[in-house]
Amino acid sequence: MMSLFCAGILLLIAVALPGAADAQIKIKASYGSPSLTQVIFPLGVQAGVFQRNGLSVEAVYIAGRSISALLGGDVQFGFVGGPQTIQARISGADLIVIGGLNRLGQMIVVHPSIKTPADLVGKKVGIGVFGTTSDYGMRLGLKQFNLRPNKDVTFIQVGDVPARLGAITSGAVHATVLNSGDKLYVDRFGLRILTETENIDFLGSGIVTTESYARAHRDIVLRFVRSVVDTIRYVKNEPRKTTEILGKYYRDKDEAASKRRYDALNGVHPEYPYVVPGAVQSILEVLREEGKIKGSPPPQNFLDMSYLEAVEKE
Repeated sequence: MMSLFCAGILLLIAVALPGAADAQIKIKASYGSPSLTQVIFPLGVQAGVFQRNGLSVEAVYIAGRSISALLGGDVQFGFVGGPQTIQARISGADLIVIGGLNRLGQMIVVHPSIKTPADLVGKKVGIGVFGTTSDYGMRLGLKQFNLRPNKDVTFIQVGDVPARLGAITSGAVHATVLNSGDKLYVDRFGLRILTETENIDFLGSGIVTTESYARAHRDIVLRFVRSVVDTIRYVKNEPRKTTEILGKYYRDKDEAASKRRYDALNGVHPEYPYVVPGAVQSILEVLREEGKIKGSPPPQNFLDMSYLEAVEKE
């Protein structure tokens, strides 16, 4: 009798507590860079934010394959570079941007032997992959100095951030592009910042899912977006705990470095990460200049901010 009574009480608790019955909703969310712009997914998992919204999230680091993982159903959400998301959507991919960053937020860093922009003429510069945010960051940054891609400088596809740092420190390339939040690496590896593209309206990274998944699982998408907003709030309200999580994530025991990393992260994400049409329009204009698209599709075709709007009204 007592065991039946206890079982009944546990059942009532499971029904009464918000999210308790939904705690087993398992999803995967990919991020394509270990930089501060995209660390919000694993940080939210470690802080327990997603769990409090009834989601059991596995944050998966997938360099360069987030879109194929989304389209293949291997992950349900991704923090993906804006350019490749827009190009994939134009090509017919079932993708939609539900949040993100409106700034390109890149910086070109150079080898210590490079003293002026002119010193890069005839040299190799390292990017991630053609068509990604790092590619656009390098192109738009060099444009400020009238340096032409693959004419004045040679673009080399190097890979993710660790690979780019390895390439520039070894001298395999004389410049590379990093996220503006990664200034910690500049001092650590003795590099120099040539220029930044922080103020350019550009969808640098987008929180992306598929339209078909969003239609079928609106409640889960709302929970996910709410968790992202809550994680951003956690970063601002819990500096000590956030710094500890970042130290473990980056395997960095240098307290001063962890503090600088936290300060940088705290300024990356707005309270509600809406994407404005102008950030998409900038990508469309570059694609049109390069002859990769014709016409001018409306930027709104790539965005669905209704989930953020719903969360903000809660």
